[in-house]
Amino acid sequence: MKIYIVNCLFNISQRLIDRAFRKVEDAEEYVKELNGNRAKAVARCKELIARYDGEPMVKFLDEEGGIAYVVMTAEMK
Repeated sequence: MKIYIVNCLFNISQRLIDRAFRKVEDAEEYVKELNGNRAKAVARCKELIARYDGEPMVKFLDEEGGIAYVVMTAEMK
């Protein structure tokens, strides 16, 4: 079974998993929604950084931090 993982990318080197979907269309719609609202995308990525890497990283992320949301495919066995 394939799942489609939405990742937040920041500062090029970091990759944080946001959500996973069973349909690529649902994942792409979620990415489109976030990318359509830059402030929402930044806020969501800050939440992920705080969850995965701790609060100190959040202050280094702003709208110039290379934020992008992308969909990746993963195989589940």
